[in-house]
Amino acid sequence: MQHAQNPHMVLACFSAVVSAQEVSKLKITILSTMVADRKGVGEWGFSALVEADSSRILFDVGGRPNTVRDNAAELKVDLAGIRQVVLSHNHIDHTAGLSKIRQQFPDGVTASVLYIAAGFYVRTAFNVGMLKADSSTYVSSGGRFVVIDRPQKIGPGIYLTGPVPRRYPEKNYPPGRTLVTSSGVVEDNVPEDMSMVISTSRGLVVLTGCGHAGIVNTLEYVAQQFPGENVIAAVGGMHLLDAKVEQLDWTANKLKAMGIQYFLGAHCTGLNSVYRIREVTGMAKENCLVGTVGTTFDVYQGIKTGWLK
Repeated sequence: MQHAQNPHMVLACFSAVVSAQEVSKLKITILSTMVADRKGVGEWGFSALVEADSSRILFDVGGRPNTVRDNAAELKVDLAGIRQVVLSHNHIDHTAGLSKIRQQFPDGVTASVLYIAAGFYVRTAFNVGMLKADSSTYVSSGGRFVVIDRPQKIGPGIYLTGPVPRRYPEKNYPPGRTLVTSSGVVEDNVPEDMSMVISTSRGLVVLTGCGHAGIVNTLEYVAQQFPGENVIAAVGGMHLLDAKVEQLDWTANKLKAMGIQYFLGAHCTGLNSVYRIREVTGMAKENCLVGTVGTTFDVYQGIKTGWLK
């Protein structure tokens, strides 16, 4: 499928992030992750709704077609007004709900935008990631794709990293997988992995889908793009579930040195990994938690969960 030649595919005009426009209100609600709390169902997948002032953006769309739609309904989260969707990377547990989510948009809306990072379509087995039918349906119903290849502003105070440089060999991705590229067969290190950054008056909040680029690589890259700004929160999946104690301790010490105040680890982060990071960083329990379906992060009220803590 030659997306580069699709007339509906739009290549963004990129510019370096120079200064941050702050949002005054920020709430992130987890709609898909592995553990359900009082409401919804858990799955191996991820999705979160970002509400930043007047912007409402869906970040990833879950691992099964109906999970995000059904969980949102049970949580009484309205998806109808969403105009922007971000896919953090091309793995099925983050893309499967696209067609169902598209059906939630109001009739007649044709300007809905889906952001993907450069390299998203590098996989030759297309059904490993976003389903071909979902992609075609999205375009035919008026949606358009925007490809992000470097840090890019997508709304007031809201940015996408694009692909993240791998300064440290974190290898926060499944081992043993390969990609067929124009240069031959290479290790699949999920090159298209990208995260979202929201600038607030308290500091920067980083939202990840799986953090395959490495959460430390991601956070340090974000810090480089916003000189003088502090990263205060890391939220989302961070693929530390198989990390050994040495890697977890290294990661936690890096987070501590950065001054991270909140750590909400969902999806592939791993339960024990969150607890270890809490222990090493010295974060308070209420600031370092496992993300469950319905968990929210508010930049002023912190992390709110149900019964599971």
